[in-house]
Amino acid sequence: MSDNFFNKPFDDGTKIKLEIFKKYLEAWLPTFTKSNKTIWKNIFIYDLFAGAGKDVNGYYGSPLIIVEELKRHYTVIKEKGLNIHVVFNDLVKDNILQLKTEINRIAAHRPYSIDYYNKDFKELFDELFPQMLKESQSPMLFFFDQFGIKHVTEDIILKVLKLQRTDFLFFISSSFVSRFSQLEEFQKYLKIKKTNFYESRPFHSHRIVFEYYQRMIPTDKKYYMAPFSIKKNSNIYGLIFGSKHSFGIEKFLNIVWRLNPNSGDANYNIDEEEIAEGKLSLFPEYNVPRKLQYFEQELKKKMLAKELISIKQIYAYTFNFGCLPKHANKVIKEMVKERKIANTKTYSQNIHRINDERIEVIT
Repeated sequence: MSDNFFNKPFDDGTKIKLEIFKKYLEAWLPTFTKSNKTIWKNIFIYDLFAGAGKDVNGYYGSPLIIVEELKRHYTVIKEKGLNIHVVFNDLVKDNILQLKTEINRIAAHRPYSIDYYNKDFKELFDELFPQMLKESQSPMLFFFDQFGIKHVTEDIILKVLKLQRTDFLFFISSSFVSRFSQLEEFQKYLKIKKTNFYESRPFHSHRIVFEYYQRMIPTDKKYYMAPFSIKKNSNIYGLIFGSKHSFGIEKFLNIVWRLNPNSGDANYNIDEEEIAEGKLSLFPEYNVPRKLQYFEQELKKKMLAKELISIKQIYAYTFNFGCLPKHANKVIKEMVKERKIANTKTYSQNIHRINDERIEVIT
């Protein structure tokens, strides 16, 4: 991270990014530490652009968020003999020295290990990756809080996909992608074309970048991804989340839909909808945000065309659309009421545990 980033207060966009990471860590960690049955002894957390730990006002960055959250698990870590491994890296040596000092001050007697590195991201990732593969069945969480665009490339994403129980969050400057994607130097990192942005409004730039990364996922791979756009002044940045498990995407989407109940994918009114500004229409159908309108239309079409034939398929489609089970349930209940499908049981949580019940279309 930049060596002067922490010498000033974090802006609101940075705080939102950190809040999403904090909430996800709070939801992710108990899955493995507090389950009734201990299945995984080794748990890994990687923060490879860690920085100095906090801003000039003492607001915690991602590494200190991790350390503080782990404090809540000290007892269970000791009781279950869990081996939690945390890795912090930053290219700026002074940041790592400052971070290490701060962590030793606030968490000196911790029941888990921390490895500190002061290396180029790709060099370190390639160095650690063979060990990651050996531990690929263990739970891993990556936070790639990069500056700019050049570090989290297709090569990195494809390597992460080889890890079986891994969730990731990474940050990217999507306005920067939109502005400079035609440059030859840029194309070394992201092969996304300037023309991809022409039909999109500037504040949709992160959605375009997200779709670029989403296309990296091989068609035969089951993988869930979701974006969250962050506006900082006139620039658009964003987070991209990825998980192999429906449980992971369910947790992430619950967090971001609480932040933005209209679309769940931005800290601003991304589609410039009047409803988001509190201006309701006289016509009820126009009081549904565009994203949800489109989702409902597409879900109905796919169910009636029998492209989605089971409740599990419906919820998987819903997650991939960036929506929640409650959004699908509204459609299912409407279609039952309209006698387009037979009576169907719906679910609101723990979707990954449900049986694969078929949907009966009434013809």
